[in-house]
Amino acid sequence: MSVSRLVFAGLAFSCGALAASAAPITLNLRPGLWEMTSTGEATGALPIPQEMLDRLPPDRRAKIEAAIAASRARVSQPRVFKQCITAESLKRGIEANDREVSEGCHPTVVSSTASAMDVRVQCTNPRHSTSGTFHFETSSPEAVSGTVNMTISEGARSMTMKRVIAGKWLGADCGNVKAAGE
Repeated sequence: MSVSRLVFAGLAFSCGALAASAAPITLNLRPGLWEMTSTGEATGALPIPQEMLDRLPPDRRAKIEAAIAASRARVSQPRVFKQCITAESLKRGIEANDREVSEGCHPTVVSSTASAMDVRVQCTNPRHSTSGTFHFETSSPEAVSGTVNMTISEGARSMTMKRVIAGKWLGADCGNVKAAGE
């Protein structure tokens, strides 16, 4: 799973509305079109088994290491995207739009009120394990902020990603932006 896809999954979950049906209270957010801005960083080693890296020819290993550095640089770039949040998606929770990422990931709402939500995510993958936490707060029905902390591990190698998210409501009409799960 690429770092950018994992970050996207975190962002998709972070739309301020990951309220599983078991959670009795969802964040007090207005349905409609939202603009989400995310910034962050990645630290640590990409979880590629050391023995695999050791077997690579030097030129191939250099290409992989350059791709990892470029991916890490992309993670640190601010990202702005639009997300449609519907009244129904607030009830059932927002799913990642990227099915490859969301499959095998299991979010659990740890606590949820109208103004704050904490979510734990555990992803199962044959090659590595991924886990993380999301924390969201609403200052009004038209604003949400939060943090995402994810760790990807393979044996002794692990990488940590931290993101800060801010979202603002743009309007009731989502236009051509589809809600997750539609």
